[in-house]
Amino acid sequence: VDTNAIRPAARENSYREQYGLIGKTVVMYAGNVGFSQSLDLVLDAARSFQTIRPDVVFVINGGGSARPDLEREASSLPNVRFIDMQPIERLPEVLAAGDLHVVPLRAGLAWSSVPSKLYSILAAGRPIVASVDAGTEVERTIERAGAGIAVPPDSPVEFRAAVSELLDDRERSERMGASGRLFVERWASPAAVAESYENLFAELIDRRRSQR
Repeated sequence: VDTNAIRPAARENSYREQYGLIGKTVVMYAGNVGFSQSLDLVLDAARSFQTIRPDVVFVINGGGSARPDLEREASSLPNVRFIDMQPIERLPEVLAAGDLHVVPLRAGLAWSSVPSKLYSILAAGRPIVASVDAGTEVERTIERAGAGIAVPPDSPVEFRAAVSELLDDRERSERMGASGRLFVERWASPAAVAESYENLFAELIDRRRSQR
C-alpha cells in the first residue's frame, strides 16, 4: 500500500463537505457493493442507531450488483447514504472522512482473499470493524495490528455491538487507528516490502555461497 499517498488526515475534508457530512460521525464502507459483502449488517446497524445516535451516518461508497436492492431496503433509513465510487485520486480523502471503517464479508469468503481496502484503511489510520471468519488472514491482520475488532460473519448483534463499542470510546478508536498506521508502515509500505526483498536476496546469496 502507498503509505505516502494514503496517510492519516483531517476528517472534515472536501469529501464530507460535498456530501453533507460535516459534523457527523461517519461509519464508512468503501468498495465494491456486491453480494460477497454482508452490507445488510450495515443497514441493520443503521436501524438500531437512528434513534439512539442521530449523529451517526452510515456511508456506503461504491457501486455493484447488490446496490439497487440495498438502496431499496434503506429507503426509510435517513442515516444511510449511498455515494458513487470516487476517482482513485480521491481515495485518501474518502478514507480520511470515516471515523470508523467496516469490512463485512460473507461466511467463508475471508479464507480466499484479503481485501486490499484493509491495508488502505490501516494506512489512513482509521479503526476497523470486520465481520469475517475466525482464523483468517483478515482477522489475524487486524489483531496483529491492534487496529480494530473482528466479529463472526453474518452476526448482526455482534457487529452492532462492535461498532457501538468503538464509537463510544473515541480514545480507544484513535489508539487503534494509530496502531494500524504503525503496523502498515512496518510491514506493508513500499519501503518495508523493499527491505523484505533485500533481506530475502541476501539470505539466498549467503546460502549459495555456503554451498560452494
